[in-house]
Amino acid sequence: MVKQFLITRPNHDIITSYLHDFSKEIVRTVKGAQDIHITNLEGPNATRVKLEKALSKEKPKLVFLNGHGDRKKVAGHKDEIILDNKNVDLTKNKIIYSLSCDSLTDLGEISVKKGANAYIGYNASFMLVRDPSREGTPSKDKNALPFKKICVTMINSLVFGMSAETSIEKTKEEYRKLIRSYGTSEDDPYGDTPLIRFALAWNLEFLDMHGDPNAAF
Repeated sequence: MVKQFLITRPNHDIITSYLHDFSKEIVRTVKGAQDIHITNLEGPNATRVKLEKALSKEKPKLVFLNGHGDRKKVAGHKDEIILDNKNVDLTKNKIIYSLSCDSLTDLGEISVKKGANAYIGYNASFMLVRDPSREGTPSKDKNALPFKKICVTMINSLVFGMSAETSIEKTKEEYRKLIRSYGTSEDDPYGDTPLIRFALAWNLEFLDMHGDPNAAF
């Protein structure tokens, strides 16, 4: 049986360009998997209308949202609100992973009350450290690399069948490993290491979930 996976990948400003780059690997991986079908709402296709249509028609079991957010909503292309309390009922029977600021706090709780199996995300801002000289080429930004590793760890864990709880714990262990490695780094010509370490520790603190810890794709 083919499993349905949905991802939103806006790419209209500096932050979303980084998140878009972070998710390239999982898109390539899933496209090569015979038992998973991916719906990739990329760039200008990351809209409310197309998300609602895909959630209703494709009925994905796993949904990965990338974009700006706050406690009550997640945005897509050009910051259009694509998921909020008016359409969150469409997450019923789904596992949501939202790589956006704050949305776990209220929207995640509402999502689970409306029937989502699990909502994984952050209870505060998701911090990302960038090298300004590499903002045009996120894939070459060494400052962003640890945050990319975190993203890949989480979504790979979910896509390949680990439970929500196990995926979070595996991701948190990756955070801890990275924090330890940046705590001892001597290769820091611009003094970015303390900020990277702080951002990783911040994200570690606020990564959490609502719903069934045993929910799996």
